[in-house]
Amino acid sequence: MRSVYLMVSPSKADLREPVLKAIASYNRYRSPEAVAELVKLQKAKFIIELSGPFCLGCRVSDYFEDFIYELKDLDHQVKIKRFKRTGPQSYEVEYTVLRS
Repeated sequence: MRSVYLMVSPSKADLREPVLKAIASYNRYRSPEAVAELVKLQKAKFIIELSGPFCLGCRVSDYFEDFIYELKDLDHQVKIKRFKRTGPQSYEVEYTVLRS
């Protein structure tokens, strides 16, 4: 398991809870095919590591976009800023907060 690097100020703390709830929901419905872990949380952005065997019939980016809907259900809007492959079955995805 990765160590989580959190930079939390009062405004960041407001984002922490919904992001962690979204991760829990995401993992509940998508694990073991895809597993999300929080890597870094800042004021207006955060990084999630997504890992797993992923479904070969889907685009891997579908898994990145699914996380957006988990947060949208919690009244937070985000978009994907960038992503990079970090291993054979893992990606780091940076999300930017549009509205919370």
